[in-house]
Amino acid sequence: MSRSIKGMIKNIIVTIGILSAVTGLSLLLDQQDDVSHSDAYVSMLFILAVLVISRVTDGYFYGLAASVYGVLTVNYFFTFPYYAFNFSLSGYPITMVALFTVSTLTSALTTRMKRQEQARAEAAKEKLRGDLLRAISHDFRTPLTSIMGANAALMENADALSSEQKRALHQNIGAEAMWLQRMVENLLSVTRISGETGAKIEKTPQVIEEIVAAASEKFHARFPDFSVRVGVPQEALLCPMDALLVEQVLLNLLQNAAQHAEGATHVEILLSREKGCAKISVLDDGCGMDKALLGRFRRDREQSWEAAGDSARASGIGLSVCAAIATAHGGSLRLENREGGGLCASLLLPLEG
Repeated sequence: MSRSIKGMIKNIIVTIGILSAVTGLSLLLDQQDDVSHSDAYVSMLFILAVLVISRVTDGYFYGLAASVYGVLTVNYFFTFPYYAFNFSLSGYPITMVALFTVSTLTSALTTRMKRQEQARAEAAKEKLRGDLLRAISHDFRTPLTSIMGANAALMENADALSSEQKRALHQNIGAEAMWLQRMVENLLSVTRISGETGAKIEKTPQVIEEIVAAASEKFHARFPDFSVRVGVPQEALLCPMDALLVEQVLLNLLQNAAQHAEGATHVEILLSREKGCAKISVLDDGCGMDKALLGRFRRDREQSWEAAGDSARASGIGLSVCAAIATAHGGSLRLENREGGGLCASLLLPLEG
């Protein structure tokens, strides 16, 4: 069954359900001794129903259909001679036309507002897509240029280069290839998150200490000379998550500290509980993040941006992916410069239960 047909069936069910509930409530109120036969409160209820239907369904049709149903229902159940259609009463045409007009205008305005919101959301998604593509193109271009240059130097000047120079060029190629591998991992993470506000991912309960340990081991294998300290609480923290995605976030944050935190000598991972969430903080003793870039990240945590240069490569797509994964888990990513120097990146994830 196509998505459009499923959407239409859902809208029809929602419309019928709301109208049935309002009709039942109106009949129940009409049977009370202290409520006289009057279509005033009933009309307001049906206008409210039209407003809700227009808001939760797609398109103008369902609100218009609800308006017609409301006019006929008020005429049949709540207007003299009751339980019969009568369009000839004095003043009735004006009342019904007014009810239909108000309901229709309410439906039209609500539908327009919703479409404007959808248009703004689509525009935001397009901007995010454009920013992501620009970040990808920049982050791929720089290591590819370096690899191609080093390879050309080895091929054209192999006899003139010393062993140390060749080793340095090979190391450069390896480092840039590792960077490209990380970028591919980030892009694979992006393909696993979809939707307008987050990700459709499969979450299973995981002990966070194990995820932190796995990320620390992989980081130490890639950066054996970089000191890592881990602090965990005495209690075990259980959190529903996609373990691979969360591990990717921690690797991104750790590698940012190792490669782009100027002056950093070590990184510390602290795990704690904060208001029903598990808080994983990655702290380094480097130079911190540029205030303009940090402010932009705080204003819109799901936005990507172009890197300003080689020294900021990791703060483009890497942080964008981290923020998207955090949002997909119902959590958030915080970045703060430390008072004594360095950056504190905190990942917050809702705990089990």
